[in-house]
Amino acid sequence: MRWTQALMREVAQEERAGLGLGPTEPLDPYALAEEHGISVYTLDSLRDFEMNGEAFSHFTLRRASAWSAALVPLGTARVIIENESHSPVRRRSNIAHELGHYLLEHSFNDVILGEDHKRQFNTEQEKQATFMAGELLVPLTAVERMAFDGWDNARVAAAYGVSEQFAQMQMKGQRIRAQRAARKYGFALPAKRNS
Repeated sequence: MRWTQALMREVAQEERAGLGLGPTEPLDPYALAEEHGISVYTLDSLRDFEMNGEAFSHFTLRRASAWSAALVPLGTARVIIENESHSPVRRRSNIAHELGHYLLEHSFNDVILGEDHKRQFNTEQEKQATFMAGELLVPLTAVERMAFDGWDNARVAAAYGVSEQFAQMQMKGQRIRAQRAARKYGFALPAKRNS
């Protein structure tokens, strides 16, 4: 299937509605994972499955930014492993990103290790999963209204449990559209507000 933004947005809306959420309500990505029967494990919890302390320290202390989360196939099941050393807002976006891969039924055969032992990914699938994470956490319908109402990144971030950078990513295009509409139709947008 060729995933367009409109189709991905439709899937995200259906998933949010399945949790009883409207477009202005924050989504708990852990609840969505549970809804799909996907268990989420932290690196620390993998120590119970014989993950050694060296690997744990590598990903949580020495190179914490090197790895965020992964959707892992276990037979026909899927699990997500996340790096708990990241901030709660980043963890939420990491989980939503991995759920994006799951919801878009991305294959696992495009994940390889490069010569530097870093994972190499399918660029198109990564873009799609990022788009889905955005639509799951801060959907376009809400973004359109917030852009016209003058919400700043801090307010969006607080309302939806995302980072200010994530809020900026979602809001940027709609803010430009709101500014163009204001110029075209001669009305003033409210100043950005954070309350």
